[in-house]
Amino acid sequence: MAYKWKILSEEPGDLVGTLLKNRGIEKDQSAAFLSPDWDRDIHDPALFTAMDAAVARTFDAMEKGEKIVIHGDYDADGISGTTLVFGILKEIADKLQYTLDVKPFLPDRERDGYGVAMHTIERFGKEGVRHVITVDCGIANADELDRAHELGISVVVCDHHQLGERLPEHAMIIHPLAPGESYPNKKLCGTGVAFKFGTSLLNEARKRGADFPVGYEKWYLDLVAIATVTDVMPLQGENRVLEHFGLLVLNKTQRPGLKELIQMAGCNLGGIDTQSIGFRIGPRINAAGRIGSAETAFRALSAKTGKEATDYAAELEMLNRQRQRISEASYEEAHKIVHASGKKAPIHVVWQETWNPGIVGLIAGKIVSEFGVPAFALTRVGDKFVGSGRSIGGLHLVEAMRSCGDIFIKAGGHPQACGLSLKEDQLEVFKEKVTEFAREYFDGDAPAPELRVDTVLPINKINWTMHAEMSRLAPFGEGNPRPVFIAKDVAVDGAVTMGKTNKHLRLALKDATGKVWKAVGFGFGAWAEKLDNGDLVDIVYEIDINEWNGSRTLQIRLIDLVKTN
Repeated sequence: MAYKWKILSEEPGDLVGTLLKNRGIEKDQSAAFLSPDWDRDIHDPALFTAMDAAVARTFDAMEKGEKIVIHGDYDADGISGTTLVFGILKEIADKLQYTLDVKPFLPDRERDGYGVAMHTIERFGKEGVRHVITVDCGIANADELDRAHELGISVVVCDHHQLGERLPEHAMIIHPLAPGESYPNKKLCGTGVAFKFGTSLLNEARKRGADFPVGYEKWYLDLVAIATVTDVMPLQGENRVLEHFGLLVLNKTQRPGLKELIQMAGCNLGGIDTQSIGFRIGPRINAAGRIGSAETAFRALSAKTGKEATDYAAELEMLNRQRQRISEASYEEAHKIVHASGKKAPIHVVWQETWNPGIVGLIAGKIVSEFGVPAFALTRVGDKFVGSGRSIGGLHLVEAMRSCGDIFIKAGGHPQACGLSLKEDQLEVFKEKVTEFAREYFDGDAPAPELRVDTVLPINKINWTMHAEMSRLAPFGEGNPRPVFIAKDVAVDGAVTMGKTNKHLRLALKDATGKVWKAVGFGFGAWAEKLDNGDLVDIVYEIDINEWNGSRTLQIRLIDLVKTN
Protein backbone atom coordinates (compact mmCIF):
# COMPACT_ATOMS: atom_id res chain seq x y z
CA MET A 1 0.00 0.00 0.00
CA ALA A 2 1.34 3.44 -0.92
CA TYR A 3 1.06 5.79 2.03
CA LYS A 4 0.92 9.55 2.16
CA TRP A 5 2.94 10.60 5.21
CA LYS A 6 1.52 13.29 7.48
CA ILE A 7 4.02 14.45 10.08
CA LEU A 8 2.07 15.92 12.99
CA SER A 9 5.04 17.57 14.73
CA GLU A 10 8.49 18.38 13.37
CA GLU A 11 10.03 18.71 16.85
CA PRO A 12 9.17 16.33 19.69
CA GLY A 13 10.02 18.78 22.47
CA ASP A 14 8.06 17.39 25.39
CA LEU A 15 7.48 13.92 23.95
CA VAL A 16 4.51 12.98 26.13
CA GLY A 17 2.90 16.38 25.56
CA THR A 18 3.38 16.04 21.80
CA LEU A 19 1.87 12.55 21.75
CA LEU A 20 -1.13 13.65 23.83
CA LYS A 21 -1.75 16.64 21.59
CA ASN A 22 -1.60 14.42 18.50
CA ARG A 23 -4.34 12.24 20.03
CA GLY A 24 -6.61 15.16 20.75
CA ILE A 25 -5.99 15.12 24.50
CA GLU A 26 -6.15 18.65 25.88
CA LYS A 27 -3.84 19.79 28.68
CA ASP A 28 -6.63 19.75 31.25
CA GLN A 29 -7.38 16.13 30.28
CA SER A 30 -3.79 14.86 30.31
CA ALA A 31 -3.57 13.97 34.00
CA ALA A 32 -6.71 11.82 33.83
CA PHE A 33 -5.55 10.20 30.60
CA LEU A 34 -2.14 9.27 32.01
CA SER A 35 -3.53 8.08 35.35
CA PRO A 36 -6.75 6.10 34.82
CA ASP A 37 -8.89 6.05 37.96
CA TRP A 38 -11.76 3.61 38.40
CA ASP A 39 -13.82 5.64 40.88
CA ARG A 40 -13.39 8.86 38.92
CA ASP A 41 -13.70 7.62 35.34
CA ILE A 42 -16.17 4.70 35.29
CA HIS A 43 -19.81 5.58 34.69
CA ASP A 44 -22.69 4.22 36.76
CA PRO A 45 -24.46 1.45 34.78
CA ALA A 46 -27.76 2.67 36.22
CA LEU A 47 -27.48 5.59 33.78
CA PHE A 48 -28.74 3.24 31.07
CA THR A 49 -32.42 4.07 30.67
CA ALA A 50 -33.67 0.48 30.56
CA MET A 51 -31.24 -0.96 33.11
CA ASP A 52 -33.60 -1.14 36.09
CA ALA A 53 -36.30 -2.87 34.07
CA ALA A 54 -33.81 -5.31 32.53
CA VAL A 55 -32.38 -6.26 35.93
CA ALA A 56 -35.80 -6.63 37.51
CA ARG A 57 -37.10 -8.90 34.77
CA THR A 58 -33.94 -11.02 34.81
CA PHE A 59 -34.21 -11.59 38.56
CA ASP A 60 -37.89 -12.37 38.14
CA ALA A 61 -37.00 -15.06 35.59
CA MET A 62 -34.29 -16.49 37.85
CA GLU A 63 -36.54 -16.58 40.91
CA LYS A 64 -39.26 -18.41 38.97
CA GLY A 65 -36.79 -20.91 37.48
CA GLU A 66 -37.81 -19.91 33.96
CA LYS A 67 -35.77 -20.97 30.95
CA ILE A 68 -33.25 -18.25 30.12
CA VAL A 69 -31.09 -18.10 26.99
CA ILE A 70 -28.09 -15.82 26.47
CA HIS A 71 -27.98 -15.22 22.71
CA GLY A 72 -24.47 -14.08 21.78
CA ASP A 73 -22.60 -13.63 18.55
CA TYR A 74 -19.93 -15.77 16.93
CA ASP A 75 -17.03 -13.33 17.25
CA ALA A 76 -14.70 -12.64 20.18
CA ASP A 77 -16.88 -9.78 21.42
CA GLY A 78 -20.06 -11.83 21.39
CA ILE A 79 -18.38 -14.92 22.86
CA SER A 80 -16.66 -12.95 25.63
CA GLY A 81 -19.88 -11.13 26.52
CA THR A 82 -21.87 -14.36 26.58
CA THR A 83 -19.26 -15.89 28.89
CA LEU A 84 -19.50 -12.84 31.16
CA VAL A 85 -23.30 -12.80 31.51
CA PHE A 86 -23.46 -16.60 31.87
CA GLY A 87 -20.83 -16.55 34.62
CA ILE A 88 -22.50 -13.75 36.57
CA LEU A 89 -25.93 -15.40 36.42
CA LYS A 90 -24.44 -18.67 37.64
CA GLU A 91 -22.65 -16.98 40.52
CA ILE A 92 -25.74 -15.05 41.59
CA ALA A 93 -27.88 -18.19 41.46
CA ASP A 94 -25.36 -20.05 43.62
CA LYS A 95 -25.26 -17.26 46.22
CA LEU A 96 -29.05 -16.79 46.38
CA GLN A 97 -29.84 -20.49 45.93
CA TYR A 98 -31.96 -20.03 42.82
CA THR A 99 -32.68 -23.04 40.62
CA LEU A 100 -31.17 -21.58 37.50
CA ASP A 101 -32.11 -22.78 34.02
CA VAL A 102 -29.80 -20.85 31.70
CA LYS A 103 -28.08 -21.82 28.47
CA PRO A 104 -25.85 -19.95 26.04
CA PHE A 105 -26.74 -19.81 22.37
CA LEU A 106 -24.04 -18.85 19.90
CA PRO A 107 -25.30 -18.78 16.31
CA ASP A 108 -23.75 -20.70 13.47
CA ARG A 109 -22.39 -18.40 10.78
CA GLU A 110 -23.80 -20.46 7.91
CA ARG A 111 -27.02 -21.81 9.40
CA ASP A 112 -28.14 -18.79 11.42
CA GLY A 113 -26.31 -15.87 9.88
CA TYR A 114 -25.63 -12.51 11.47
CA GLY A 115 -27.81 -11.42 14.42
CA VAL A 116 -30.95 -13.08 15.74
CA ALA A 117 -32.68 -15.37 13.25
CA MET A 118 -36.44 -15.82 13.09
CA HIS A 119 -36.11 -19.61 13.11
CA THR A 120 -34.08 -19.33 16.32
CA ILE A 121 -36.86 -17.37 18.02
CA GLU A 122 -39.45 -19.89 16.84
CA ARG A 123 -37.34 -22.70 18.30
CA PHE A 124 -36.98 -20.86 21.59
CA GLY A 125 -40.75 -20.57 21.73
CA LYS A 126 -41.25 -24.30 21.19
CA GLU A 127 -38.62 -25.10 23.85
CA GLY A 128 -40.39 -22.99 26.46
CA VAL A 129 -37.79 -20.26 26.75
CA ARG A 130 -39.21 -17.29 28.65
CA HIS A 131 -36.34 -14.82 28.83
CA VAL A 132 -33.61 -14.00 26.30
CA ILE A 133 -30.59 -11.79 26.87
CA THR A 134 -28.83 -10.82 23.64
CA VAL A 135 -25.15 -9.92 23.75
CA ASP A 136 -23.48 -8.07 20.85
CA CYS A 137 -26.55 -8.52 18.66
CA GLY A 138 -30.28 -7.91 18.51
CA ILE A 139 -30.65 -4.19 17.90
CA ALA A 140 -31.20 -4.68 14.16
CA ASN A 141 -33.64 -7.59 14.61
CA ALA A 142 -36.91 -5.80 15.36
CA ASP A 143 -39.12 -8.33 13.54
CA GLU A 144 -37.52 -11.29 15.31
CA LEU A 145 -37.67 -9.75 18.78
CA ASP A 146 -41.24 -8.56 18.27
CA ARG A 147 -42.07 -12.16 17.43
CA ALA A 148 -40.42 -13.21 20.68
CA HIS A 149 -42.84 -10.93 22.53
CA GLU A 150 -45.77 -12.58 20.72
CA LEU A 151 -44.49 -15.95 21.96
CA GLY A 152 -44.32 -14.72 25.55
CA ILE A 153 -40.56 -14.31 25.62
CA SER A 154 -39.11 -11.21 27.28
CA VAL A 155 -35.91 -9.83 25.79
CA VAL A 156 -33.01 -7.75 27.11
CA VAL A 157 -30.82 -6.37 24.32
CA CYS A 158 -27.14 -5.72 25.21
CA ASP A 159 -25.74 -4.39 21.95
CA HIS A 160 -23.66 -1.63 20.42
CA HIS A 161 -24.09 -2.04 16.66
CA GLN A 162 -25.66 0.48 14.33
CA LEU A 163 -29.39 0.82 14.91
CA GLY A 164 -31.78 -0.79 12.47
CA GLU A 165 -34.45 1.15 10.60
CA ARG A 166 -36.77 0.51 13.53
CA LEU A 167 -36.24 -0.76 17.06
CA PRO A 168 -37.82 -3.79 18.75
CA GLU A 169 -41.02 -2.48 20.30
CA HIS A 170 -41.08 -4.50 23.51
CA ALA A 171 -37.43 -5.32 24.29
CA MET A 172 -35.53 -3.73 27.16
CA ILE A 173 -32.73 -2.06 25.22
CA ILE A 174 -29.32 -1.46 26.80
CA HIS A 175 -27.49 0.25 23.96
CA PRO A 176 -25.33 3.40 24.08
CA LEU A 177 -26.81 4.74 20.83
CA ALA A 178 -30.49 4.06 21.54
CA PRO A 179 -32.69 7.14 21.05
CA GLY A 180 -32.79 9.23 24.21
CA GLU A 181 -30.12 7.10 25.89
CA SER A 182 -28.36 9.00 28.68
CA TYR A 183 -25.33 6.75 29.15
CA PRO A 184 -22.24 8.94 28.41
CA ASN A 185 -19.94 6.42 26.71
CA LYS A 186 -21.26 5.85 23.20
CA LYS A 187 -18.33 3.62 22.18
CA LEU A 188 -18.67 0.55 24.41
CA CYS A 189 -18.17 -2.84 22.77
CA GLY A 190 -20.84 -5.52 23.17
CA THR A 191 -19.02 -7.10 26.10
CA GLY A 192 -18.66 -3.64 27.63
CA VAL A 193 -22.44 -3.23 27.53
CA ALA A 194 -22.82 -6.74 28.97
CA PHE A 195 -20.37 -5.80 31.72
CA LYS A 196 -22.57 -2.85 32.68
CA PHE A 197 -25.59 -5.16 32.78
CA GLY A 198 -23.64 -7.73 34.80
CA THR A 199 -22.48 -5.06 37.24
CA SER A 200 -26.09 -4.00 37.82
CA LEU A 201 -27.10 -7.63 38.35
CA LEU A 202 -24.41 -7.98 41.03
CA ASN A 203 -25.52 -4.75 42.66
CA GLU A 204 -29.08 -6.07 42.87
CA ALA A 205 -27.85 -9.42 44.16
CA ARG A 206 -26.10 -7.63 47.04
CA LYS A 207 -29.36 -5.90 47.93
CA ARG A 208 -30.95 -9.36 48.10
CA GLY A 209 -28.33 -10.68 50.50
CA ALA A 210 -25.59 -12.08 48.23
CA ASP A 211 -22.18 -11.47 49.81
CA PHE A 212 -20.30 -10.29 46.72
CA PRO A 213 -17.48 -7.95 47.78
CA VAL A 214 -17.67 -4.40 46.46
CA GLY A 215 -15.88 -4.30 43.12
CA TYR A 216 -16.26 -8.05 42.54
CA GLU A 217 -17.33 -7.37 38.95
CA LYS A 218 -13.75 -6.34 38.14
CA TRP A 219 -12.79 -10.02 37.91
CA TYR A 220 -14.75 -10.05 34.63
CA LEU A 221 -12.66 -7.27 33.11
CA ASP A 222 -10.33 -9.79 31.45
CA LEU A 223 -13.20 -10.53 29.04
CA VAL A 224 -13.90 -6.81 28.54
CA ALA A 225 -10.22 -6.21 27.73
CA ILE A 226 -10.24 -8.91 25.05
CA ALA A 227 -13.47 -7.71 23.43
CA THR A 228 -12.61 -4.00 23.48
CA VAL A 229 -9.45 -4.69 21.46
CA THR A 230 -10.84 -7.32 19.09
CA ASP A 231 -13.85 -5.14 18.25
CA VAL A 232 -11.53 -2.15 17.65
CA MET A 233 -13.17 0.22 20.13
CA PRO A 234 -11.45 3.58 20.74
CA LEU A 235 -9.18 3.49 23.78
CA GLN A 236 -10.09 6.88 25.16
CA GLY A 237 -12.40 7.95 27.96
CA GLU A 238 -14.11 5.13 29.85
CA ASN A 239 -12.88 2.52 27.36
CA ARG A 240 -9.28 3.39 28.19
CA VAL A 241 -9.99 2.83 31.89
CA LEU A 242 -11.77 -0.48 31.20
CA GLU A 243 -8.82 -1.63 29.09
CA HIS A 244 -6.22 -0.43 31.61
CA PHE A 245 -7.76 -2.36 34.48
CA GLY A 246 -8.84 -5.18 32.17
CA LEU A 247 -5.23 -5.84 31.24
CA LEU A 248 -4.32 -6.00 34.93
CA VAL A 249 -6.98 -8.67 35.45
CA LEU A 250 -6.13 -10.51 32.23
CA ASN A 251 -2.51 -10.79 33.31
CA LYS A 252 -3.59 -12.63 36.45
CA THR A 253 -6.73 -14.27 35.10
CA GLN A 254 -8.21 -17.12 37.11
CA ARG A 255 -9.89 -18.75 34.09
CA PRO A 256 -8.25 -22.14 33.45
CA GLY A 257 -9.20 -22.20 29.77
CA LEU A 258 -7.98 -18.67 29.14
CA LYS A 259 -4.68 -19.52 30.86
CA GLU A 260 -4.25 -22.50 28.52
CA LEU A 261 -5.18 -20.41 25.48
CA ILE A 262 -2.68 -17.72 26.49
CA GLN A 263 0.09 -20.29 26.84
CA MET A 264 -0.69 -21.92 23.49
CA ALA A 265 -0.68 -18.46 21.88
CA GLY A 266 2.92 -17.98 23.00
CA CYS A 267 2.09 -15.30 25.57
CA ASN A 268 3.00 -15.11 29.23
CA LEU A 269 0.87 -13.90 32.11
CA GLY A 270 2.33 -10.61 33.22
CA GLY A 271 3.37 -9.58 29.73
CA ILE A 272 0.04 -9.42 27.89
CA ASP A 273 -0.77 -6.11 26.19
CA THR A 274 -3.22 -4.99 23.53
CA GLN A 275 -0.97 -6.35 20.76
CA SER A 276 -1.02 -9.77 22.43
CA ILE A 277 -4.82 -9.65 22.37
CA GLY A 278 -5.08 -8.36 18.81
CA PHE A 279 -2.60 -10.72 17.18
CA ARG A 280 -2.53 -13.81 19.39
CA ILE A 281 -5.44 -14.23 21.79
CA GLY A 282 -8.25 -12.69 19.77
CA PRO A 283 -7.64 -14.64 16.54
CA ARG A 284 -7.78 -17.93 18.43
CA ILE A 285 -11.14 -17.06 19.99
CA ASN A 286 -12.45 -15.84 16.64
CA ALA A 287 -11.26 -18.96 14.84
CA ALA A 288 -13.99 -21.03 16.50
CA GLY A 289 -16.80 -18.96 15.00
CA ARG A 290 -15.05 -18.65 11.64
CA ILE A 291 -14.53 -22.28 10.71
CA GLY A 292 -15.96 -24.31 13.59
CA SER A 293 -18.46 -23.68 16.35
CA ALA A 294 -18.29 -20.53 18.47
CA GLU A 295 -19.37 -22.74 21.37
CA THR A 296 -15.83 -24.19 21.46
CA ALA A 297 -14.47 -20.76 22.40
CA PHE A 298 -17.24 -20.28 24.97
CA ARG A 299 -16.39 -23.65 26.53
CA ALA A 300 -12.72 -22.67 26.66
CA LEU A 301 -13.39 -19.33 28.33
CA SER A 302 -15.86 -20.80 30.84
CA ALA A 303 -13.97 -24.06 31.55
CA LYS A 304 -13.79 -25.02 35.22
CA THR A 305 -11.52 -28.09 35.18
CA GLY A 306 -7.99 -28.52 33.93
CA LYS A 307 -9.05 -31.16 31.41
CA GLU A 308 -11.78 -28.98 29.94
CA ALA A 309 -9.35 -26.08 29.73
CA THR A 310 -6.68 -28.11 27.95
CA ASP A 311 -9.08 -29.83 25.55
CA TYR A 312 -10.95 -26.72 24.43
CA ALA A 313 -7.85 -24.52 24.23
CA ALA A 314 -6.12 -27.19 22.12
CA GLU A 315 -9.13 -27.31 19.81
CA LEU A 316 -8.99 -23.53 19.41
CA GLU A 317 -5.30 -23.76 18.55
CA MET A 318 -6.05 -26.36 15.88
CA LEU A 319 -8.91 -24.28 14.46
CA ASN A 320 -6.70 -21.20 14.32
CA ARG A 321 -4.01 -23.00 12.34
CA GLN A 322 -6.66 -24.31 9.98
CA ARG A 323 -8.07 -20.79 9.64
CA GLN A 324 -4.63 -19.47 8.71
CA ARG A 325 -4.21 -22.03 5.93
CA ILE A 326 -7.69 -21.46 4.53
CA SER A 327 -7.49 -17.66 4.63
CA GLU A 328 -4.07 -17.56 2.93
CA ALA A 329 -5.25 -19.75 0.04
CA SER A 330 -8.51 -17.83 -0.35
CA TYR A 331 -6.80 -14.46 -0.30
CA GLU A 332 -4.56 -15.51 -3.17
CA GLU A 333 -7.76 -16.01 -5.21
CA ALA A 334 -9.19 -12.68 -4.07
CA HIS A 335 -5.92 -10.95 -4.93
CA LYS A 336 -6.15 -12.28 -8.50
CA ILE A 337 -9.76 -11.08 -8.79
CA VAL A 338 -8.79 -7.56 -7.75
CA HIS A 339 -5.90 -7.48 -10.22
CA ALA A 340 -8.03 -8.92 -13.01
CA SER A 341 -10.40 -5.96 -12.71
CA GLY A 342 -7.67 -4.02 -14.44
CA LYS A 343 -8.62 -0.65 -13.04
CA LYS A 344 -8.28 1.38 -9.89
CA ALA A 345 -11.54 1.48 -7.98
CA PRO A 346 -12.71 3.47 -4.94
CA ILE A 347 -13.95 0.20 -3.40
CA HIS A 348 -13.45 -3.49 -4.17
CA VAL A 349 -16.29 -6.02 -4.15
CA VAL A 350 -15.16 -9.62 -4.70
CA TRP A 351 -16.92 -12.96 -4.43
CA GLN A 352 -16.16 -16.61 -4.90
CA GLU A 353 -18.53 -19.53 -4.32
CA THR A 354 -15.98 -21.76 -2.61
CA TRP A 355 -14.69 -19.43 0.11
CA ASN A 356 -15.42 -20.36 3.69
CA PRO A 357 -17.98 -17.83 5.02
CA GLY A 358 -15.98 -17.50 8.22
CA ILE A 359 -12.97 -15.93 6.52
CA VAL A 360 -14.59 -13.42 4.13
CA GLY A 361 -14.03 -10.68 6.71
CA LEU A 362 -10.33 -11.53 6.77
CA ILE A 363 -10.23 -11.42 2.96
CA ALA A 364 -11.86 -7.98 2.95
CA GLY A 365 -9.42 -6.79 5.62
CA LYS A 366 -6.39 -7.97 3.64
CA ILE A 367 -7.65 -6.23 0.50
CA VAL A 368 -7.95 -3.01 2.51
CA SER A 369 -4.42 -3.45 3.86
CA GLU A 370 -2.86 -4.11 0.46
CA PHE A 371 -4.83 -1.84 -1.84
CA GLY A 372 -5.80 0.96 0.52
CA VAL A 373 -9.51 1.13 -0.34
CA PRO A 374 -12.65 -0.25 1.36
CA ALA A 375 -13.63 -3.80 0.41
CA PHE A 376 -16.43 -6.35 0.56
CA ALA A 377 -15.88 -10.10 0.19
CA LEU A 378 -18.74 -12.56 -0.25
CA THR A 379 -19.29 -16.29 -0.70
CA ARG A 380 -22.20 -18.61 -1.37
CA VAL A 381 -24.14 -20.17 1.49
CA GLY A 382 -27.05 -22.21 0.15
CA ASP A 383 -29.16 -20.07 -2.17
CA LYS A 384 -27.66 -16.74 -1.06
CA PHE A 385 -24.35 -14.93 -0.81
CA VAL A 386 -23.07 -13.78 2.57
CA GLY A 387 -20.18 -11.45 3.17
CA SER A 388 -18.32 -8.90 5.23
CA GLY A 389 -17.05 -5.41 4.61
CA ARG A 390 -14.06 -3.51 5.96
CA SER A 391 -13.51 0.22 5.60
CA ILE A 392 -10.73 2.77 5.36
CA GLY A 393 -10.62 6.50 4.71
CA GLY A 394 -13.73 7.23 6.75
CA LEU A 395 -16.25 5.58 4.43
CA HIS A 396 -19.30 4.50 6.49
CA LEU A 397 -20.12 0.92 5.50
CA VAL A 398 -23.64 0.85 6.94
CA GLU A 399 -24.54 4.01 5.03
CA ALA A 400 -22.94 2.50 1.91
CA MET A 401 -25.20 -0.54 2.23
CA ARG A 402 -28.28 1.61 2.88
CA SER A 403 -27.57 3.47 -0.37
CA CYS A 404 -28.26 0.18 -2.20
CA GLY A 405 -31.93 0.14 -1.23
CA ASP A 406 -33.93 -2.92 -0.24
CA ILE A 407 -31.74 -5.59 -1.83
CA PHE A 408 -30.50 -7.38 1.30
CA ILE A 409 -31.74 -10.41 3.17
CA LYS A 410 -29.76 -9.16 6.18
CA ALA A 411 -27.34 -6.28 6.70
CA GLY A 412 -25.83 -4.54 9.70
CA GLY A 413 -22.72 -3.77 11.69
CA HIS A 414 -20.44 -0.80 12.32
CA PRO A 415 -19.18 2.07 10.14
CA GLN A 416 -15.82 0.25 9.87
CA ALA A 417 -16.94 -3.40 9.68
CA CYS A 418 -20.21 -4.99 8.64
CA GLY A 419 -21.98 -8.16 7.56
CA LEU A 420 -24.56 -8.79 4.87
CA SER A 421 -26.44 -11.42 2.89
CA LEU A 422 -28.27 -11.14 -0.43
CA LYS A 423 -29.50 -13.18 -3.39
CA GLU A 424 -27.07 -14.01 -6.19
CA ASP A 425 -28.99 -11.91 -8.72
CA GLN A 426 -28.31 -8.84 -6.56
CA LEU A 427 -24.51 -9.17 -6.51
CA GLU A 428 -23.85 -6.96 -9.51
CA VAL A 429 -26.46 -4.46 -8.33
CA PHE A 430 -24.74 -4.31 -4.95
CA LYS A 431 -21.32 -3.85 -6.50
CA GLU A 432 -22.54 -1.10 -8.79
CA LYS A 433 -24.35 0.84 -6.07
CA VAL A 434 -21.65 0.68 -3.37
CA THR A 435 -19.05 1.66 -5.99
CA GLU A 436 -21.19 4.65 -6.89
CA PHE A 437 -21.48 5.55 -3.20
CA ALA A 438 -17.71 5.23 -2.68
CA ARG A 439 -16.86 7.21 -5.82
CA GLU A 440 -19.10 10.05 -4.68
CA TYR A 441 -17.71 9.90 -1.14
CA PHE A 442 -14.09 9.99 -2.29
CA ASP A 443 -14.88 12.37 -5.17
CA GLY A 444 -13.45 9.93 -7.69
CA ASP A 445 -10.81 7.34 -6.90
CA ALA A 446 -9.95 6.70 -3.26
CA PRO A 447 -6.97 8.80 -2.14
CA ALA A 448 -3.77 7.26 -0.90
CA PRO A 449 -4.17 6.26 2.75
CA GLU A 450 -2.67 8.71 5.17
CA LEU A 451 0.03 7.50 7.53
CA ARG A 452 0.04 9.74 10.56
CA VAL A 453 3.51 10.22 12.02
CA ASP A 454 3.76 11.68 15.52
CA THR A 455 7.08 13.47 15.18
CA VAL A 456 10.60 13.46 13.75
CA LEU A 457 12.88 11.36 15.97
CA PRO A 458 16.45 10.50 14.88
CA ILE A 459 17.27 6.96 15.92
CA ASN A 460 20.19 8.09 18.10
CA LYS A 461 17.57 9.68 20.41
CA ILE A 462 16.03 6.28 21.22
CA ASN A 463 16.73 5.14 24.77
CA TRP A 464 15.05 3.39 27.67
CA THR A 465 14.07 6.65 29.41
CA MET A 466 12.33 7.87 26.29
CA HIS A 467 10.63 4.48 25.88
CA ALA A 468 9.36 4.64 29.47
CA GLU A 469 7.91 8.11 28.85
CA MET A 470 6.21 6.93 25.67
CA SER A 471 4.80 3.90 27.47
CA ARG A 472 2.85 6.13 29.85
CA LEU A 473 0.26 6.43 27.08
CA ALA A 474 -0.41 2.67 27.03
CA PRO A 475 -2.68 0.80 26.51
CA PHE A 476 -2.46 1.47 22.78
CA GLY A 477 -5.11 0.75 20.20
CA GLU A 478 -7.88 2.44 18.22
CA GLY A 479 -8.02 6.15 19.05
CA ASN A 480 -4.69 5.92 20.86
CA PRO A 481 -2.27 4.30 18.42
CA ARG A 482 1.25 3.25 19.27
CA PRO A 483 3.58 6.24 18.74
CA VAL A 484 4.97 6.45 15.22
CA PHE A 485 8.17 8.33 14.37
CA ILE A 486 10.17 9.32 11.32
CA ALA A 487 13.95 9.38 10.96
CA LYS A 488 15.45 10.95 7.85
CA ASP A 489 18.55 10.08 5.82
CA VAL A 490 19.54 7.07 7.92
CA ALA A 491 22.50 5.05 6.63
CA VAL A 492 21.97 1.39 5.75
CA ASP A 493 24.56 -0.97 7.22
CA GLY A 494 23.14 -4.29 6.05
CA ALA A 495 19.89 -5.69 4.68
CA VAL A 496 18.86 -9.36 4.60
CA THR A 497 15.60 -11.28 4.39
CA MET A 498 14.25 -13.30 7.27
CA GLY A 499 11.44 -15.77 7.87
CA LYS A 500 10.72 -19.13 6.26
CA THR A 501 9.48 -17.53 3.05
CA ASN A 502 11.91 -14.57 3.08
CA LYS A 503 8.98 -12.14 3.17
CA HIS A 504 10.45 -10.08 5.98
CA LEU A 505 13.43 -7.73 6.28
CA ARG A 506 16.18 -7.45 8.86
CA LEU A 507 17.89 -4.12 8.50
CA ALA A 508 20.97 -2.68 10.18
CA LEU A 509 20.91 1.11 10.47
CA LYS A 510 23.79 3.36 11.54
CA ASP A 511 22.90 6.48 13.55
CA ALA A 512 24.74 9.81 13.65
CA THR A 513 27.09 8.55 16.38
CA GLY A 514 28.07 5.43 14.44
CA LYS A 515 25.99 3.09 16.61
CA VAL A 516 24.25 0.33 14.66
CA TRP A 517 20.58 -0.38 15.36
CA LYS A 518 18.56 -3.45 14.48
CA ALA A 519 15.33 -2.92 12.55
CA VAL A 520 12.75 -5.41 11.34
CA GLY A 521 10.20 -4.92 8.59
CA PHE A 522 7.41 -7.47 8.32
CA GLY A 523 6.43 -7.84 4.68
CA PHE A 524 9.41 -5.74 3.56
CA GLY A 525 11.54 -8.64 2.29
CA ALA A 526 11.74 -7.31 -1.29
CA TRP A 527 13.78 -4.37 -0.02
CA ALA A 528 16.77 -6.61 0.74
CA GLU A 529 17.79 -6.61 -2.94
CA LYS A 530 17.14 -2.87 -3.38
CA LEU A 531 19.38 -1.64 -0.58
CA ASP A 532 23.16 -1.49 -0.42
CA ASN A 533 25.42 -0.54 2.46
CA GLY A 534 25.73 3.23 2.61
CA ASP A 535 22.33 3.92 1.06
CA LEU A 536 20.26 6.56 2.82
CA VAL A 537 16.64 5.95 3.72
CA ASP A 538 13.80 7.78 5.42
CA ILE A 539 12.05 5.40 7.76
CA VAL A 540 8.69 5.56 9.52
CA TYR A 541 8.89 3.32 12.55
CA GLU A 542 7.66 2.18 15.95
CA ILE A 543 9.86 1.22 18.87
CA ASP A 544 9.62 -2.35 20.13
CA ILE A 545 11.33 -4.40 22.82
CA ASN A 546 13.19 -7.46 21.58
CA GLU A 547 13.52 -10.20 24.18
CA TRP A 548 15.97 -13.01 23.50
CA ASN A 549 17.78 -15.40 25.83
CA GLY A 550 16.81 -13.34 28.86
CA SER A 551 18.06 -10.02 27.48
CA ARG A 552 15.89 -7.06 26.47
CA THR A 553 16.91 -4.53 23.83
CA LEU A 554 15.11 -1.72 22.05
CA GLN A 555 14.36 -2.46 18.42
CA ILE A 556 13.01 -0.48 15.47
CA ARG A 557 9.95 -1.87 13.68
CA LEU A 558 9.54 -0.47 10.18
CA ILE A 559 6.16 0.76 9.04
CA ASP A 560 7.31 2.40 5.79
CA LEU A 561 10.55 3.49 4.14
CA VAL A 562 11.84 5.24 1.06
CA LYS A 563 15.31 5.36 -0.44
CA THR A 564 16.59 8.95 -0.60
CA ASN A 565 19.82 8.63 -2.59
